Amino acid sequence: MARLSDRIRKIAVACVAAIFFSLPILFPIRRAAALTDPCALDPNNLIANGAMAAANPWDSLAMNWDSFVLGGAPTFQHVDNEQIDPYGSQQIYSVDTFDVGIRQTVTNLTPGNYYWFRLGYSLAAKSYDGPNVRVNTIGRKVGVDPYGGTDPRSPSVIWGPDYFNGIAALNIPEMTMIFTAQSSQATIFLRAMATDGSGGENRVWFDAVCMERTNTPPPNPPPPAPAKLFLPMVMRDLSPPVVCVLQGIATINVGAHPKGVAADPASNRVYAALFDSSSVAVVDAGTNQKLTTWSTNSTGHANGVGVTSGRVFVALRDSASVAALDATTGAVIANRGVGSAPYAVGAANGKVWVANFSSGTASVMDATTTNVIATPIVGLNPSLVAATSDRAFVSYWDGGVAAIGSDGVRLHDFTATGGGSFGVAFNATTNRLYVSNRDSNMLFALDANTGTVVNSTTLAQTPYALAFNAATNHVFVVLADANQVDVRDGTTLNRAGLVATGAQGNDGGDGIAILNGRAYIANNADGTLTVIQDSCP
Repeated sequence: MARLSDRIRKIAVACVAAIFFSLPILFPIRRAAALTDPCALDPNNLIANGAMAAANPWDSLAMNWDSFVLGGAPTFQHVDNEQIDPYGSQQIYSVDTFDVGIRQTVTNLTPGNYYWFRLGYSLAAKSYDGPNVRVNTIGRKVGVDPYGGTDPRSPSVIWGPDYFNGIAALNIPEMTMIFTAQSSQATIFLRAMATDGSGGENRVWFDAVCMERTNTPPPNPPPPAPAKLFLPMVMRDLSPPVVCVLQGIATINVGAHPKGVAADPASNRVYAALFDSSSVAVVDAGTNQKLTTWSTNSTGHANGVGVTSGRVFVALRDSASVAALDATTGAVIANRGVGSAPYAVGAANGKVWVANFSSGTASVMDATTTNVIATPIVGLNPSLVAATSDRAFVSYWDGGVAAIGSDGVRLHDFTATGGGSFGVAFNATTNRLYVSNRDSNMLFALDANTGTVVNSTTLAQTPYALAFNAATNHVFVVLADANQVDVRDGTTLNRAGLVATGAQGNDGGDGIAILNGRAYIANNADGTLTVIQDSCP
C-alpha cells in the first residue's frame, strides 16, 4: 500500500494535532469539559485507550477495542501513519465495499446520568497506488447502546447521522453524542461504511476518542432505528449474518501417544494412530466420541494413518511395514513390507503413499490389492504426505517436497521451501500447495504444478503438520511447541485465528485432519484429540 513519505507524514500529523487541540468549539454544544486536552490521554477519560495504542505488535486491533462486521470483509490494522497522538490509530481498509467498525463497552456508569463522548479524528480517503485522496463515498458515524449491549443491529443502539464528506477529518460535529445511561455500562460504536468498490483502496482511520460525564441533557435524540447496511448505496441483503467463530468444541480421549490422524467422509469417522499400542482409535465425527480401538496385530508402533476405498492403512514405524484394516470392522486384511521407518501415510482415490523416513523413499500401494506397486526415491528423511486424486506431495527434511504420481513416478521436486520442510497440505480449488518449514519457521504457498512460491510468511512459533479446509479457505498450522493451532487465510496467509490444543510434548505435531468443517488435532502428550469448529454448524 502507498504511504505518505516520513517527512510529509510528520508535518501532517503535527498540523492535524495542532488543529485538533485548538478547535474544541467545533462540537455542536458548548460546555466546560472536565477532561484536559489532549482528552484521549487524560487519565479521567472513561474510554479505555482512546488514543488507540497497539495491544502488541501482532494485534490488528487497538488495545481494549473489539471489531464488528455488518457487511464486507476489510482488514483491521493498527498503524502509525495517520494519528493525533504518538500512539497510532485504528485503520480499516479494503478494495471492496464494507460496513464495519470497532466498539468498546464502558463500565461503572451511573444509570440516569448524562455522558458525552466524541470521536476526534475520523479520516476517510482512497488510495490509487499513490497519496491518499479525499472522497465522498466513505461514511463514518458513531453510535451508543445505553444499555451496554454489543450487537450493532440491536434496536437499542442510537446512531448518529451518516457523514460522507471526505474533506473533514477532525472534530466533525456529527461524530459526537450525549446520551443518558440506562445501566451501569454502555457500548460505544465507531462505524465505517465504504460504498464504492469500483477502484482504489477504501481507507478509514479512527483516533482520539473521549468520554466523560456531563450535566447537559441529550438533545431529544430520535428513537433508535435498526442499523443500515451500505453495500453499496443500494442496500443488499438485510438478513442477520451468520457468524462462525473458530473455537475448540471438544477434547476426545483416544489413548496413549496419538500420532497421525485421518478423516473418512464415507463413514463419518476419524482415525488416530496410537504409537504405544500399535493400534488405531476410531472416533465418530457426528458425536465426537471414541467408538473403539482396533489392533494392527503388530508391535511395530503405529505412526501414520490414511483411509481410502473402505480400508485403513497404518504405518508401523519400527517394523518397516503397513497394516491394512477393514474400515468398517477393523479386521486386519494384510501387512505389507515398505521402506525403513515408515512415518506418514496419505491415501486417496484407491492409492496409498507412505513416507519412509529412514530409507529416503515413498512406497506407493494399491488399496484394493494392498500390494506395493512402486518405491520411488524422494530425498533425505521423507516426513509427511498430502494425497490428491492422482498424486501425493511428500515432504523431505533435506530440502523440499516431491510430487509422486499414483503410478509411483516422481513428477516434480520442489526445493523452494528448503531444508526443514515438514508439513504439507493441498488446495484443489486454487491448485496451491502449502508447506511448513521447521528450520525457518516459514509457511509457504506454492503453485502445485511448478513449485513456484506464490506467497510466504514467517511465523512466531515453529510450524509442524498442516491441513486445509476448502469450505473456509483456511490453512491449519500445528504449533506443537506452543500447544496451539494457527489458522491462516489460504490466499493471503494472514492469521484468521489462534486456538489452543492439548499438550503435544516432544513427539507431537504430526497429526491433523479436516472433516465436516472441523479440524481434529492429535495431542501426543495428552492422549487426546482437540476438535476445532471452523465453519458454520
